[in-house]
Amino acid sequence: MSISDIYREEIIDHAKNPRNYGKLTDYDFEHKESNPVCGDTISFQMKLDEQKKVKAIAFEGNGCTVSQASTSLLFESVIGKTIEEINKLSSGDVLQLLGVESLTPARMKCALLSLSALKKATKQ
Repeated sequence: MSISDIYREEIIDHAKNPRNYGKLTDYDFEHKESNPVCGDTISFQMKLDEQKKVKAIAFEGNGCTVSQASTSLLFESVIGKTIEEINKLSSGDVLQLLGVESLTPARMKCALLSLSALKKATKQ
């Protein structure tokens, strides 16, 4: 099994069994985002702790394997991070989480939907 096969399996696993899926009832940030090109959507809530670090995050959404997997992977990775750390995240960080070096332009929009949502929500 190659490294790309392992990453491919992880992407499929996160798409089929997304981590942090659902809704929070007590939260500090909430945002909805969609990709009109392909119809992917996510909505999420995020709760900070006393040190202003992400304590909990939950999302719901519909979309392709790439958008759902990248949301699951990204949101799992931001637990324990500050808003400043989140706002420093780049598209390269998301691609690294997915284990890919590049995507087609359409798939890139799918992969970055969750990052866009996070950054918009935390800059309000």
